[in-house]
Amino acid sequence: MKNPLKILIMLLVAMPLALGITGCSGGGVNGEGNGSYDTGTPIVRGNINNDSGWEFISKGQYDSAIKHFNDVLASNPTENEKAEAYNGIGWAKSFNGKLKDGMKYFQMASDLNDDAKVGLGAAYIQQASLSDMEEAIEVLYVQLGKSKPRFNYVPSRQTSVTNAEVHAMLAYAFAATGDTVKSEEQLDYAKELEPNYAGKSIAQLFSAIEFLNNN
Repeated sequence: MKNPLKILIMLLVAMPLALGITGCSGGGVNGEGNGSYDTGTPIVRGNINNDSGWEFISKGQYDSAIKHFNDVLASNPTENEKAEAYNGIGWAKSFNGKLKDGMKYFQMASDLNDDAKVGLGAAYIQQASLSDMEEAIEVLYVQLGKSKPRFNYVPSRQTSVTNAEVHAMLAYAFAATGDTVKSEEQLDYAKELEPNYAGKSIAQLFSAIEFLNNN
């Protein structure tokens, strides 16, 4: 039998990258955006390079993406633009199969960027210790979801991580810490968000969570 955690890691790291860039700040929790365009008078150069970085991510050109995000960091960015750049570096490294390497960048961005919270939570889950699972719960459930079981996560960039997948990650983390009640609560909501999950990759994650909750 496959290790359930390995299944989760495979899903998080190999998540298919959707084409196209939102280029807007519509993401966040419950529809509340926190991207780099909500800061009054943004630096145009920072916005352009952040957008360009995500365009390179969509093409699988991760080194070029990181270069553009680093250009943002070198150009006197606003705090939100800086967080967006760190978030971009984290996702570029994650899509390149180096989720752990992206962790420190997610940490630097997570106070201001919800996509970074999701990346950081995934990185904690990948590390797999009990304390890491507890950190994942803190980041995803407390900080991102404000401790509301049915929070709505809307990505501000094309991370390809859905609201259902975030709740499935939480269900896994709760299961790994022995909190079956909250795990089942998150699993049920994830299935409600993704009712036609049969045959999809997320179905494997659901099976892994059910395995943990029943063993």
